[in-house]
Amino acid sequence: MASISEIAKQHNLTASAIRYYESQGLINIQRDRAGNRLFDSKSEERIRVLSYLHQAGLSLSEMKDYVNHLMDHNYEVRLLQASRRRLENKINQLDRTLQFLDYKIVYHENSRNS
Repeated sequence: MASISEIAKQHNLTASAIRYYESQGLINIQRDRAGNRLFDSKSEERIRVLSYLHQAGLSLSEMKDYVNHLMDHNYEVRLLQASRRRLENKINQLDRTLQFLDYKIVYHENSRNS
């Protein structure tokens, strides 16, 4: 049986994030008699999905909407498309930042060697 810390690490989350998602009703994790969380394939899949949604920049409210509309495919598509657009914009911003940093590195290296 995997611990919450092990599951969190596998999915690039913190144990406190999993506990928070659980407290917010985003995931339901069964427990044994001692109160330990029992991660089955369904709960691990939900954690994996939440991890990707978090990495994509979805807010807690959007994640709740996603979980609450699992059978409404049109809604999910709209939500995911909007999230994808935001993520693409962020990637483009980061790409421009990398280009700037590369420019400044070359500039300062050339200035140092002059």
